[in-house]
Amino acid sequence: MSNFNDLFCISMAFLPLFNTTNETTADNQYNTIAKKYSELVVENNQDSITAYFRCLDIPMNGKSVLDLGCGDGYDLSRIKLKGALICGIDSSQEMIEIAQQKNPEGNIKIGYFDNIPFADHSFDVVISKWSFQQSMDIDSIYREIARVIKANGQLVYLSAHPIRQFIDKKRTGKDYFKKEIVEAVFFDGQLREKSPSHTMNEYLSPTFFKFFILESYEEGNDRGAEKVDGDIYPSYFIIKARRLP
Repeated sequence: MSNFNDLFCISMAFLPLFNTTNETTADNQYNTIAKKYSELVVENNQDSITAYFRCLDIPMNGKSVLDLGCGDGYDLSRIKLKGALICGIDSSQEMIEIAQQKNPEGNIKIGYFDNIPFADHSFDVVISKWSFQQSMDIDSIYREIARVIKANGQLVYLSAHPIRQFIDKKRTGKDYFKKEIVEAVFFDGQLREKSPSHTMNEYLSPTFFKFFILESYEEGNDRGAEKVDGDIYPSYFIIKARRLP
């Protein structure tokens, strides 16, 4: 195994987080760094973590909660302290194993966002952090969430900000509206993540408003995110919404 920095310089562009294909070599590479990755994210992303859990300050006692892209189960371990009945999905087997160890009472599965492995109307609350941006099609996520969440259920998610992805194109003459793979750098170069770029219209789309009522929106910047040309700009945003009856 190579040194610590090398481990984190793998591309996330080909992780099949939002399709139903079998595990790939990229998944296997991600599995090998799952524990170290988790430690690095928690250590350096306290700004977004604080903002995210402020938005999750809602009644959860006895509520069924699904975490999409649950990773190592860090968020689930905090949510269960509020009395929630926790479930989670992730594409990484290694992450699932760590999450299950942290949360033995949870129902945690390998899964993909365009085919969530739970029944219709199963959840009172659906949450997600740093996962939506990996999808080529945000609307497909909304449709699946709308299927598994109960009427009037709460959706709270944090995703990479489209402005950050626009700046990550890192060239002159870049086109905000053109979807292309961009590379974001975190933690002084220890992690490089590739994902498809998005516009805010993709997140606040007609499909979103077909299924949900927007309750709040906020944006912020993590200190661990790269500052291209020294500029300060939002690295993430958080949407809080409610499922229409």
